[in-house]
Amino acid sequence: MYENTLMTLPLFTLFFEPVNPLEFSLPEFRAALTREFAEHRASAEHAEYTGQVVYRYPAILCKQLRNDLVVIGLCQGAGFLQDLAGKNPELLPGKNSCRIVLRDPGIRNEEFGITGRMYEYEILTPWLALNQQNAKKFYDLKGKPARDAFMQKILTAQLNTLAKSLDYTHSEPITCTARVRFIRERIDRENMIVFLGKFTTNLCIPDYLGIGQSVSSGYGTIRKISAMDELQHDTPGIL
Repeated sequence: MYENTLMTLPLFTLFFEPVNPLEFSLPEFRAALTREFAEHRASAEHAEYTGQVVYRYPAILCKQLRNDLVVIGLCQGAGFLQDLAGKNPELLPGKNSCRIVLRDPGIRNEEFGITGRMYEYEILTPWLALNQQNAKKFYDLKGKPARDAFMQKILTAQLNTLAKSLDYTHSEPITCTARVRFIRERIDRENMIVFLGKFTTNLCIPDYLGIGQSVSSGYGTIRKISAMDELQHDTPGIL
């Protein structure tokens, strides 16, 4: 029965490097690429476009993963990115121009959904799990068990939000076990709580997608570590 609940997501990934590293700004590059995609999408609306469309999850994800700069196109974003990369060895003109150093040979279809297996993921970039209201609740909780339970609830809700944003319908509930640690980080001139660590869920998610807030800016990026046939009873918690 699980096979019927899977969907496929068209994805296209590029790794790139700045032509002028001293002048390069990742936020400016991201904004320029997003503008180009918006123009592409507007022009596609006047053509006979039959590609898969995602409405609520960002179609373009641009992020830094350790020393690598990566841009991922999802659904209609995959076609846009493949076309853009196919025309030139570089992305965008001006001071934020970048060389393509590695690219997918073509659009690949990745599974998303509940398969009857459990998957373990690593959170590669800070997970913006808490809005202002939930951050206050987290602070006010006393003791590790209460905070563990709270973050388990947050993760479950955000995995459901991810599924909904991709128009994924499932009859089985999404379950998860979180093993995360929190740190304080300054983001946009504000001190915020962010999380790193691992989690296990019955939801199959393609590598380098994100969970939580600001996923298009690279936060909450995840990567699959392993897949298991049955749930292994790890102890949840904040490390």
